[in-house]
Amino acid sequence: MRKVFSAAILFLASGVMSIGANAADGNPDEGRIKAYTCAGCHGIPGYRNAYPNYRVPKIYRQHYEYLVASLNAYRAGERLHPSMQAQGESMSDQDIADIARFLAGPVAAPAAP
Repeated sequence: MRKVFSAAILFLASGVMSIGANAADGNPDEGRIKAYTCAGCHGIPGYRNAYPNYRVPKIYRQHYEYLVASLNAYRAGERLHPSMQAQGESMSDQDIADIARFLAGPVAAPAAP
């Protein structure tokens, strides 16, 4: 009986850990909804803003880790850009993870053995 109980606890603990890991990686479906404001600047033709005239970085298909680090830096005021700082300040850790997962694109499936 004790072995069954121990196995059940391990099974439940591993399930909770995997749920937490998935949440930390972000949800692309939620990210698609949350990233609608990003397209206002980052989805414009030629990636140039009309006024003031400057280049806007292409963010779609960037690396997930880069996007998370950048948004966290804007939120913390470590990366300076007034519009991006305002956007970052309004985001939770989950918002950042979701948006970054959506923008990074589909996660490649593991290769078959």
